[in-house]
Amino acid sequence: MKTRHPLRDNEYLSPYIRTFFEDYLVCRRNLSICTIRSYRDVMLLFVRFSVSRIKRPVTKLRVTDIQESTVLDFLTFIEQKRGNVIQTRNHRLGVLKRFFGYVSLQNPILSDHCRKILDIPTKRGACHREICYLEKEEIRALLAAVDPKTSMGRRDYAILLFMYNTGSRAQETCDLRFSWISTSDPGTVEILGKGKKQRTCPLWPSTVQALRRYIDERKKPVGKDDQVFLNRFRNPMSRFAVADIVTKYQAMAGKNMPSLRSKNLTPHCMRHTTAMHLLQSGVDISVIQHWLGHANIETTQCYVEIDLEMKRKALKHNEIQEHEDDVPEWRSNPDILKWLESL
Repeated sequence: MKTRHPLRDNEYLSPYIRTFFEDYLVCRRNLSICTIRSYRDVMLLFVRFSVSRIKRPVTKLRVTDIQESTVLDFLTFIEQKRGNVIQTRNHRLGVLKRFFGYVSLQNPILSDHCRKILDIPTKRGACHREICYLEKEEIRALLAAVDPKTSMGRRDYAILLFMYNTGSRAQETCDLRFSWISTSDPGTVEILGKGKKQRTCPLWPSTVQALRRYIDERKKPVGKDDQVFLNRFRNPMSRFAVADIVTKYQAMAGKNMPSLRSKNLTPHCMRHTTAMHLLQSGVDISVIQHWLGHANIETTQCYVEIDLEMKRKALKHNEIQEHEDDVPEWRSNPDILKWLESL
């Protein structure tokens, strides 16, 4: 006679996934909707992979069916078949580790099984992606491509100028509320960023003017908590609509500015553009950190490295070549130890 497995009623994967999202991520962590959607995408991809690999319906899939080898095969799959870079691979592993850490806390009997997954190391060798940003002439061409004679053109101009002014992310731009904008001199705006952290950014007079012009055209009365930017159906805009706007005017501006055609321009490139132009204008890196809402200054440091590399290239291009007879002794001496001893 077969004995009933003592964990069978508590080891199905589905209930843990549901409470992980509804209880842990939403109630306990209070994460933003964008972060929760990112977790959702990882779990969907992983569960579908596990079902196809284990050959068991998702309703019957148990925690113990997910072995360390299953996770490792999934990581190999997303790298080789889906073309994910190491950073994305490590991010998805981090999501799975957080989920199985949650499972081990909810059911300590499964802790030893989950520990094997939690011990999977992150992959080294991740390199920073090349940062795409616009030169000042390119951002001028992008803004000049907007037709200010139409209501949609005035909205699009306000969106692009606002993003360039504040360095806001696409979702932060969509979430903008009327009560967050102060048009008194000097103009400022409160931006709700990642982790629901607020930051204050100054607004240029031209940005304030563009926002006022667009807001004055809103036909129905607006409340202070209403979202500022609407689509053509008078509904709040999505970050995908913002991305479409950036792509649209890149194509239009590219007709007169050929350098724009080769760039993979996204809303986040507008954010990179703000950071680079602030840095090139002499703004302190700590100010740029708060301007962009970076939690860690190391994130902002990447812009300094890019700027230094650009200066090195410019210096090398203008370097005055020395004659061989003018080479200092420390360069011509092959034995550096003897040279140091002679000091």
